[in-house]
Amino acid sequence: YDVEEVKKLMETVQEELEHWRIFISLALATGMRRGELLGLEWDAVDLESGLIDIRQTIIKTRNGSQITSPKWDSKRLISLPQSILEDLKEFKHHCRKEKMRLQHNWTEKEHDWVFFNENGRYFYPDTPSRWWKRFLRRKKIRQIRLHDLRHTSATLLIAQNVHAKIISERLGHKKISTTMDI
Repeated sequence: YDVEEVKKLMETVQEELEHWRIFISLALATGMRRGELLGLEWDAVDLESGLIDIRQTIIKTRNGSQITSPKWDSKRLISLPQSILEDLKEFKHHCRKEKMRLQHNWTEKEHDWVFFNENGRYFYPDTPSRWWKRFLRRKKIRQIRLHDLRHTSATLLIAQNVHAKIISERLGHKKISTTMDI
């Protein structure tokens, strides 16, 4: 998306459920992959320093979904803009209230996911993509793949004259050429 389309997207997503608003905001602000967002746990989000530690991802396999290391072992720290930090602080509080409300259904005992379903487990990898397609159709926003928010994030950083090496590291690319080619 270009700057105007991002602006329209961010205005429109404000009307959606809290977790989708934060999911889309993080995707645009950080360039994180869908699986990295789904694999994000609260202990990897430092709300004081404004850093997200990419430690794991959730991928779709023939046998369902699984938690694994990030693509090409691209573990990294990503800094967050102040506006996203404030939203994340509020969202964390919202998540705590949801956990209390859903406690009779809560089956997740091992992880504290940022994005979770009604039993506390992570979303299946196709869930955000299905929601994204329906959301765009419903709101009459130009269709792009959810993954293209990652590309949009990089493009916006390039437009702000952020050095390609920094963008490449932020996205977890091994080579600057990968970032610039895409």
